[in-house]
Amino acid sequence: MPDFNGTPFFDNHSHRIDVSGQPIDRTRLAIAFLHGWRPAGYGEEAAVTEAFNEQIESMGVVKVLVKLLADRFGCAAKIEDVVRERNARAAADGYAYAKELYEEAGVIGEMVDDGAPFGDPALNCFPTKLYRLFQMDPCMRALLAETESFRELKARFDETVREKIREGFAGIKSHVLELRFQPLRVIEDAEAENCFAAAKAGEQNAFEDVYLALFEHVLVLTQELDFTVHVHTGCTGNPHDLKSNTDPFALVPLMKDPRFSSAHIVLLHAAFPEIRHAALLVHGYPNVWMDIGWTLPWVSLNMEQIVTEVLGIAPHGKVMFGTGQHDLPEMCWMAAKVAKNALQAVLQHMVDRGLLSEEQAQETGEQLLYKNALRLYGGE
Repeated sequence: MPDFNGTPFFDNHSHRIDVSGQPIDRTRLAIAFLHGWRPAGYGEEAAVTEAFNEQIESMGVVKVLVKLLADRFGCAAKIEDVVRERNARAAADGYAYAKELYEEAGVIGEMVDDGAPFGDPALNCFPTKLYRLFQMDPCMRALLAETESFRELKARFDETVREKIREGFAGIKSHVLELRFQPLRVIEDAEAENCFAAAKAGEQNAFEDVYLALFEHVLVLTQELDFTVHVHTGCTGNPHDLKSNTDPFALVPLMKDPRFSSAHIVLLHAAFPEIRHAALLVHGYPNVWMDIGWTLPWVSLNMEQIVTEVLGIAPHGKVMFGTGQHDLPEMCWMAAKVAKNALQAVLQHMVDRGLLSEEQAQETGEQLLYKNALRLYGGE
């Protein structure tokens, strides 16, 4: 029988967490999992109504977190009880509390998406080994304002990327799908040069073309410098703000170009809700990987189906777990537990049906939980 209780867990996508030990209330615990509308004046106590609290506390992911924390604390599975116990444990030393959670879940690494410089002590909030993503978007916008031609922009961006990889960044994060309203197509440097002035002046289509041409250069650099480019896919932000197509199928016109055929691409967030589309790209292109983060832990109650869908088409050696964690260290702890629980159930079912051997099932679980990430990023 496959057993993942003691298996390490690598979080392929995380944001900064709060280990200050400051108390939180029930609203903050629940709203951390809401990617959607907030009450006008949110942040002011009077702006949060009991009806709003009831709404966010009824989300499946919040119920799962409350249950798992209640089991850990030995209290009732009620959000008020869990918050009280959580605050009592974090108050003495918030970092030590987070470290306990990480060690309990077997977290051995975090790929952190954060704008802080490499080595910034603010990222010492993570009680585990860090891997870093360099954010393409703010860098590109800053350089666009400072340069006078696409040639200069590309040269300075190239220099910056090389410097960041030398510093120790493991990859680059891009929102190319969210930032582009037009269909993706290959943009040659000459075309980007012709529309550079308009892009600098703020014309949307021109900006998109310059950005895409620069993104294509990133795809070339990944092959030369051996780093990964992490592309945001799916609707994991507030759907109210969604303005463009984040389906990973949109990347196919670039994938067809032989210049980019060996670029190291990671599709973040499993393209939720288009999970099958992400898995099919990972199946069809040897240079594409996928991360089930945000889907894990946000869709915790459906994680077995998600894992089954992905394992049915994507090569098992190119799938990773991430969390999309932010603010609360409980997110990664919870995600590790949910992932291991889902893998245990799904893979045992496949063994029972005679589709996988126990050895194959164990290997698949270990690949997703940590081995694939360590192999991709050169970890120990």
